Amino acid sequence: MDLWAYAMTSEFAANWLPAVFVPLIGLVTPAVFIVLVGRHITATD
Repeated sequence: MDLWAYAMTSEFAANWLPAVFVPLIGLVTPAVFIVLVGRHITATD
């Protein structure tokens, strides 16, 4: 069984994409929001 032959089948992508993007979105989105709010609060006019 060759691992590279099955590297990007839709079933394989459907298995690992949620496991990657759910934590990524759950961590990156709040971090970006906090940074933007912090920059807005500390901005000088």
